[in-house]
Amino acid sequence: MTGRFRILALFLCLWVLFLPVASSAQNTERTSGVGFYFDTVVTVTLYGAPEGLMDIIWQDCAFYEHMLSKTVDGSDVDRINHSAGEPVKVSEETFEILKRAKEISQETDGAFSITIAPLTALWDFTGGTERMPTDEERLEKLPLVNDSLLRLEEGCMVTLPAGMEIDLGGIAKGYIADQIAAHIRDQVLGAILNFGGNVYVVGQKPDGSSFRVGIRDPLGPEGSSCAVVSVADISVVTSGIYERYFIRDNVRYHHILDPKTGSSAQTDLASATIVSESSMTADAMATACIVMGSEQALSYLSRCGADAVLILRDGTFLSTEGFEEKCGFQPLP
Repeated sequence: MTGRFRILALFLCLWVLFLPVASSAQNTERTSGVGFYFDTVVTVTLYGAPEGLMDIIWQDCAFYEHMLSKTVDGSDVDRINHSAGEPVKVSEETFEILKRAKEISQETDGAFSITIAPLTALWDFTGGTERMPTDEERLEKLPLVNDSLLRLEEGCMVTLPAGMEIDLGGIAKGYIADQIAAHIRDQVLGAILNFGGNVYVVGQKPDGSSFRVGIRDPLGPEGSSCAVVSVADISVVTSGIYERYFIRDNVRYHHILDPKTGSSAQTDLASATIVSESSMTADAMATACIVMGSEQALSYLSRCGADAVLILRDGTFLSTEGFEEKCGFQPLP
């Protein structure tokens, strides 16, 4: 080998040797942001993100809010609710969510329902009035809660009987987390997307270890955790009776309503945490578990092959088979 080629070969070896080190150092940079969408504080942490990715995430959040929110004029959901029984053409994404929502409603025997909107409108858990409906008001609206009456037809056409309304609050955040995670997966070393009770961790920490995600203590002060899971590239979704509630006559009335009664689900469960690759599915499943109670919930989760931990109102932990080992579950003192 001549001197010139020997020098060139040496240069290429040094370039290959040092380039990954420089790239790795750059990819560990941490970027954080906070937004407010879907009536929820959204926090995002990115590792090794390209410039401008955070702005794109907030644009995605705004896009989905305008598509899926019940309270945004002209959204797909708003148009369905004001269709007076006439067919409405919606986006393919909205159609996909509605289809999955109907499947989960059927799987859970109606414990999860998106046609529950007429009942939720009777309650006020956040406005300060602590309003609850009379028995007559609840009974009047119950016939309007029936997901099987929502018709989904070719061409993304949706028909909802007049008088009924849908609310995607129990499934939409999960879908949005799934979509944003998919959008950024190839652009970051790792990320944490926190949509309130919906957390999606993308990839791993910069050191190659799993992320530790806290499980909210449903019986403790706000912000406290009672356990953690160690996970990578997966969602952790929790629903509980602690998020929006008021107490009257020693009864806790919370925002997770039983579609069959129109009142807060009064089961033995305080929270349900599902670990799944699909945050959308986990979102709906966690809500259904609270309505079903621990015995039915564990049976349902077992049939679905889901990974979950349930916390009873007395503080007891129940989990699906293999959950502790698979998800690195660790109770906190």
